[in-house]
Amino acid sequence: MAGFFTRSKNDMKYLFANKDELSKKERRRKRRGWATVIGLVLVLVQLVLTVLMLKNVFVLDILPTKYMVALTAFLVCVLLYDFTSQFTNSKFMGKILAVLLSLVMLYCYIFSAKVVSTLTKITGVSTRTDVMDVIVLSDDEAESIADTAKYTYAYSDITDSDIYESAVNQLEKENGIHPSLKTYDNWDTTIDELLDNSEVQAVLVSEEMLASLEEADDTLSTNVKVVGTVEVVTSITVAEAEKVSASEPFVIFVTGNDDYGTVKYNGHSDVNILAVVNPETRQILLVSTPRDSYITIETDSGKSGLDKLTHAGNAGVDNTIKALENLYGIDINYYVRLNFSGCIGVVDALGGITVNSEVAFTNGDNAWYENFTFNEGENELNGEQTLAFVRERLAFGDGDFQRARNQIAAIKGIINKATSATILSNYATVLDAVSDMILTDMPTSFITQLVKEQLSDTTAWNIQSYSLSGTTGPANGQVYGLSGMSVVFLDDDSVNTAIQLMSKIMNGETFDVDEYVESLSTTAE
Repeated sequence: MAGFFTRSKNDMKYLFANKDELSKKERRRKRRGWATVIGLVLVLVQLVLTVLMLKNVFVLDILPTKYMVALTAFLVCVLLYDFTSQFTNSKFMGKILAVLLSLVMLYCYIFSAKVVSTLTKITGVSTRTDVMDVIVLSDDEAESIADTAKYTYAYSDITDSDIYESAVNQLEKENGIHPSLKTYDNWDTTIDELLDNSEVQAVLVSEEMLASLEEADDTLSTNVKVVGTVEVVTSITVAEAEKVSASEPFVIFVTGNDDYGTVKYNGHSDVNILAVVNPETRQILLVSTPRDSYITIETDSGKSGLDKLTHAGNAGVDNTIKALENLYGIDINYYVRLNFSGCIGVVDALGGITVNSEVAFTNGDNAWYENFTFNEGENELNGEQTLAFVRERLAFGDGDFQRARNQIAAIKGIINKATSATILSNYATVLDAVSDMILTDMPTSFITQLVKEQLSDTTAWNIQSYSLSGTTGPANGQVYGLSGMSVVFLDDDSVNTAIQLMSKIMNGETFDVDEYVESLSTTAE
């Protein structure tokens, strides 16, 4: 080897020599010298790209230590070979390897940088977006906001008064109108005034609240129409979630609503599932709370009272979390929020999921525009089929309760597919495909640690579930002022059972949930 180094050093003397002044042998040495220089440049490029790629991999901390050591050792060995080969007769092979490895390292560097960007995107929450509708009577001549310039507007300042004031200012600025304003302390009176149409001709109402009003009064959607919208984006400060280790028990709140497009921090919480995870025992308990549960909720302004659980999300995910923590007396570590687009996107990015249905049914148009038939037992579903599966409720005698159980079945299918080795090795592509449809406060380090832990231990998870029960009846909302709502009065025993189940999972006990719940029923009798 020393001889090769000496020869290469001597070849360098001829690099910039005039070709015409060199002998045939010296010209050959000049070509050999340039070949060595080119090879060393290629190796240098390989070195830089390798360092950049390994830096991103170290930052992500996604590979188990044994794989990280093996990868680093392999790349170092190849780099050393490519370098030393430039001083031997194998320099051509070294160049080929250097080019190939550089291309691979470049791809891996760009890919890993994109992973970091994607994780930052889905874990960063800094704004709250409220879409405000301007509604008038359905037979009103107005077809746009500009047509309502001389109307008297109204809204309820029972909550989010600052948001509505900003919406009015934006309404005036964007449309050049300055309408008269009236405010009321509840939404029932506000809508009644619009329907009376003597003093109020237009109402400014958030999309979420309008949906709640239409839910409480199924004739409202035919009596009013939307003539325009304004969007209010507010900077928010979300308390940073307390970091926990992915190797210790933790609780994740999975929530979703019926929006499309980019997921928002605020909005109805139509899916409310707590995933209680114990990595040591490989146990996951999914606890579903009905969206219409009549429990204590509060807003950012501190207004609290009994209302629908789904309404808590109108002021942001953190308020839904507070309501559930208060109900169960537990700490929720992180949340994952998605919407209709997110549901379809996640399942399709995973390549479809297997869902075990308790009952056979066909979804109606209320769940999805296309009707799918689901068999009792296992069903292979794509994104749209999964959305129809988790949305349908009219096909069941117990409506929302069966829908909640179907939502849990879909979550099980997603977890089973997402924890497979094939998906884990390509998880960044999956995340990138749904980056606009998912929102979470899980730190990047926690997400990568989850993947790392799963790659290190591929033992199957035991996923069990429990859905709360209750009775349906009418009630008035104390927070948003809606009267005659159809709500679910949770059964106290059901709530206490959920608390016990979550505690047992967190404490590392392994047991069959159905058998334990049945034993409680037997004891009660």
